[in-house]
Amino acid sequence: MNAHRFPPDKFYNPCSALPMHLRRRSPHVILLLVILLAGGALRFYKVGELPPGLYRDEAYYGLDALRVLGGDFALYFAANNGREGLFIYALAAGVALLGRTPEALRATSAAIGLLTIAAAYFAGRQMFSPRVGLLGAAILAVNFWHLALSRVAFRAITLPAVLCLAVALAFAALRAASPSRRARLAGLAGFTFGLTLYTYTSAQLVLALLAVGGALTWLTVARSADDPVIWRRSALVFILGLALALAPLGLWLTRHAELYFARAGQVSIFNPAISGGDPLGMLGTNLAKVAGMFFLQGDRIWRHNLALRPVFDGWLGPAFVLGLVACVRRPWTSCSASVADRIGAPFALLWLVVMLIPTALAEDAPHFLRAVGALPAACLLAAVGLEQGLAWLSRRGLLLGLAGLLRYRVSPPAFLATLVLLISAVNTTNDYFNDYVRRDLTRYWLEAHNVQLAQLINAHTAGQSCCPALPATAIWLQDRLANDNPALRFLAEERWTSVSDGEAGRPPAAQPVLLIVDPNHSWAALRARLPTPATLRVFEGPLAQGDNDPAPRRAFIAIRAEPAAHAAQALADFEGGIALLAAEARPADAEGTRYAITLTWQTSQPIGEDLAVFVHWLRGGPQPIAQADGSPAGGYLPMPAWRVGDQIVDERTVQLPDRARAGDVVRVGIYRREDNHRLRVRGTGDDSVMITNLR
Repeated sequence: MNAHRFPPDKFYNPCSALPMHLRRRSPHVILLLVILLAGGALRFYKVGELPPGLYRDEAYYGLDALRVLGGDFALYFAANNGREGLFIYALAAGVALLGRTPEALRATSAAIGLLTIAAAYFAGRQMFSPRVGLLGAAILAVNFWHLALSRVAFRAITLPAVLCLAVALAFAALRAASPSRRARLAGLAGFTFGLTLYTYTSAQLVLALLAVGGALTWLTVARSADDPVIWRRSALVFILGLALALAPLGLWLTRHAELYFARAGQVSIFNPAISGGDPLGMLGTNLAKVAGMFFLQGDRIWRHNLALRPVFDGWLGPAFVLGLVACVRRPWTSCSASVADRIGAPFALLWLVVMLIPTALAEDAPHFLRAVGALPAACLLAAVGLEQGLAWLSRRGLLLGLAGLLRYRVSPPAFLATLVLLISAVNTTNDYFNDYVRRDLTRYWLEAHNVQLAQLINAHTAGQSCCPALPATAIWLQDRLANDNPALRFLAEERWTSVSDGEAGRPPAAQPVLLIVDPNHSWAALRARLPTPATLRVFEGPLAQGDNDPAPRRAFIAIRAEPAAHAAQALADFEGGIALLAAEARPADAEGTRYAITLTWQTSQPIGEDLAVFVHWLRGGPQPIAQADGSPAGGYLPMPAWRVGDQIVDERTVQLPDRARAGDVVRVGIYRREDNHRLRVRGTGDDSVMITNLR
């Protein structure tokens, strides 16, 4: 039976099923390219569209990128609690290429996320083995946390990328054969570690990681047989590279330290406003939450995660635990291995623990942005666990049945590793694209309404919208929508006039106006200052919900006022001087079960009461099979607000039980709400008018 067991190197060649001419090439390069292609597909698919929205932090980054393109080269950007600059400069390139769009910001983030996968491979390769590097990169590529972060433009995405590269360079220096190469790599590693402090606030803990990791390395070197002089020279070059990268930031901190450290103080558990005066109690709670975030409950904030989804699914969670155990038990003190081999496992554990400190010491633990520096370490530990678990099964002959099935064309451990990763990839893809991006809370928390508002403004200022050939339009934007709205400033280039009640001047009579307001607050005075006589049409914005709002609300409405055309003969004149000028019914869906009804009204005298309009769809009898009753224009233009001479476009939708049929008719009328009394049509005595031009 032992003759049929797989030797250890059987798992080292995951390309054993490839043709010989491909096996002669580096199999790890081929597999890495496959992983990068899969990771890139997940990250770039509809990257500017999914998830919907553009959160204010993303928009602030975009505005800073515009400042860079304008020649303002700052080291640290002070707006919105302050932001490190590395991500901003990367975004500037994206904006220069793709313009002021969500795609420009989020494609940059996706590209950095893809680079992180490659960097994780090289870090795992240098710390452990090429096999662990490949598995770690694959786990990171299909990880929901990293996928979600790669598809939004938060600067936190840069920390794992730069940190992985720095770790890879440091361990490459430890493995270098020649002293000169070791020194060069050490200098590059030190400089790259220094660059991490230009990425994200949590990178402040990288210095602690270096201090403890450096001490660990030095103790290990002291037990080796290598020449200590060579190691001292490499350490000195490392420190010089680190100092060179940190020098600009250090000089800046001498004048702005309070700005740089302010955000950490705002969210710290040592802030009494956060901990309620019990920081130790909150620390204990946070530590339990952080420990459970990998396989129990993750971040609850919808901008970062499908709320409470753990870091790893049920397939990779056990691998992460096994990797932790394997690294704790690894005999790294043995002098028979190289320095890199002996400190790889303890450094991975150290990396994980230190970079989890930012979320453990702050509110909202576990917080996936603050903990992002630990993500690559967690994926590498899961890779170690997956490797160890499959190797253990292989050594004990537990994969012989699978070997017979595969007929040795594919290594059973490699096959099982691929299967686990594919299942995890399917879970992540389904959770993200079929669940997360479709949730209302995702749209709300990423402020999708501001993107739609910007699109509305851009369409009208560009002379394009759902209505063709629109002339130049004056945009009046209520100040409560314009103020503190970085997404609108970035996407719409401030193509509007901010107005408040009573402050809007009247534009020339021939110029259309688009008035955009928050319908949850007073805006009657602005409506009254629209030009007249005008044709008024209402556009209803989407729902929105702030982080602390108890329920969704209408984000905005827009009223387009354009010079009224000469009215043709009315279809019907109702009592009270109300005229129905035009009526149209057209299908609103491909199935023909929803119809859009467009009515145009006009009044010859002021209307003192809020009358309702009814639209009844009749089929072979007086009882409607569908109806749409209510105030005109969705209630935003009630009849007491009508002005003499204006034409009111009233659009509503009727849902039919099945497709429209020949002989169907629509009847339109007006009634008083308190007693349902219908107004009569002058000249006929009818209480409604029939529409038969159904498309």
